[in-house]
Amino acid sequence: MSGSLTIAVLADSTDIAPLLGRYLDADRYALQYFTDRGEFLDYVEISKHELDCVVFYSQAQLLPAINYLYERGLILPVVIVHRLIPPNAQTPIHTALTNLPASSSYIYQPSEVILAVTELAGIGGAIDKAIAKFMNLTPIVPTSEDSEPAQTRTHIKIPEPNFLLQQQSRLADKLSERLGYLAVYYKRNSQQFFRHLDRQHKQELLAGFKSQYRKIVIEYFADSRQIDDKIDEFVNEIFFRDLAVSEIVKIHMELMEEFSDQLKLEGRSEEILLEYRLTLIDVIAHLCEMYRRSVPREL
Repeated sequence: MSGSLTIAVLADSTDIAPLLGRYLDADRYALQYFTDRGEFLDYVEISKHELDCVVFYSQAQLLPAINYLYERGLILPVVIVHRLIPPNAQTPIHTALTNLPASSSYIYQPSEVILAVTELAGIGGAIDKAIAKFMNLTPIVPTSEDSEPAQTRTHIKIPEPNFLLQQQSRLADKLSERLGYLAVYYKRNSQQFFRHLDRQHKQELLAGFKSQYRKIVIEYFADSRQIDDKIDEFVNEIFFRDLAVSEIVKIHMELMEEFSDQLKLEGRSEEILLEYRLTLIDVIAHLCEMYRRSVPREL
């Protein structure tokens, strides 16, 4: 299945199999089910370079399995599905989810995604989110005091500093090869999104986008073979910054006002500026197509 994501599932029973089969398209997800922790861990060891994500739906086996993976430096994208539990229950998963110390917000690693069984219909989106977050993890060099239990860790400490980076690189290459354009989505870093930047950085970024767009506008009707490449480059940067279309329209309108003032000074008609609406439409169309082809369907 060259276009599918490989998912290993550890569950208490096979009851979850038909549910996941209902919510996960077989053309996109290759699922491997396990109810035995030993068999699951053996599979993960053997297939660690092909695995895209693991899904846990097991009360008793969760923490032992996570500790095993963690101790061996097997940091993988993960979704943890949990059942609704009575308030007074004290199962391992309940303890891990509710008694995390203030210094920690995860059981296995920071990019894990927790999903209630009542939200199982969103498992595809949860898997995509887990992979996207995993791509932005940063490894921490281990210390001699790495003896904390799974539910109290605050950092990603791994036996080899480059291990996580190697896994991320392999996953990025694999996604690019197997999913094509879809892999672009997983390379986005939400911390670099326009809305999360400070005011000065936003202004600098917009100035750069305006400069790029100016060049596109000037060359748009010049029969340049490079114009499509320039539009693609412009749209690619906008996509990774998650810039709103309204900001693109604002850049376009500001440029048109500047050109209008220049034309008035030269005593020329402003009607030509109406033609540049095609430039804006073309850029927005490129951006829409990029989102259509790259954003996972579940999101």
